[in-house]
Amino acid sequence: MNLTEKIQQNETCYGMFLALKDPAIAEIIGYAGYDFGIIDLEHSSLDLSTMEHMIRASETAGLNSVVRVPQNDYATILRAVEAGTDTVMVPHLKDSKQARDIVDMAKYYPIGKRGLDASTRVAQYGNQSMAEHMKIQNERIQIIGMIEDKEAIEQIDEILTVDGIDLLFIGAADLSSSFGLPGEVSHPKLREAIQSVIDKSNKANVPVGMPAYDAEQANELKEMGVKFIATPAVDTFLISEMFNNHLQNIKEYKN
Repeated sequence: MNLTEKIQQNETCYGMFLALKDPAIAEIIGYAGYDFGIIDLEHSSLDLSTMEHMIRASETAGLNSVVRVPQNDYATILRAVEAGTDTVMVPHLKDSKQARDIVDMAKYYPIGKRGLDASTRVAQYGNQSMAEHMKIQNERIQIIGMIEDKEAIEQIDEILTVDGIDLLFIGAADLSSSFGLPGEVSHPKLREAIQSVIDKSNKANVPVGMPAYDAEQANELKEMGVKFIATPAVDTFLISEMFNNHLQNIKEYKN
């Protein structure tokens, strides 16, 4: 089941960015009931071999695997889809041309221009015909474009017309910087821009995701129309919070 189907079934889906270098984390959050895990190749030191193992771990736990690749990096996009990821997430999507280029990288003919290879893991190492493999891949691979720039807000109507961009994810932190308001993610100007993307995307049946750091923020995003939420935003945040709280509780304990 792809991410869009999960959203249609559950109304809201929950996941998190995975930066820790152990495939077990993907299994853990999958068994905990999360819907997706974003294997982060942009803001972490994860390598491609670990990425592949994390995709395998995601499959084991019924977790939709999303690989966030470096911006417009064809080599990484190709290796992610050939390793078997369910979804590709591309940072800093700014316009419709870039959106079409991304679709070309991730999808086979007649949708895109992805290079042909039936010897890969996702093609069962040659045990699937090329024609069957191409058909399955074009049906199952989804693409998430990240809206993180003022230019993308201005071009959102055109971006939403590109066939193959299945979902959008708003990166509020980078977007605030693009607006000249670094870190002011609650600024009225930024909130207005974010709401406009959500409203237009939902009207076009393109689900929008955002990060949330706690339950209150996640609920607020749901009320705004966000359909998939990374909460906690990153696995390292949750680990750090748990360790800090545990240590503080021990230090403050009085018999």
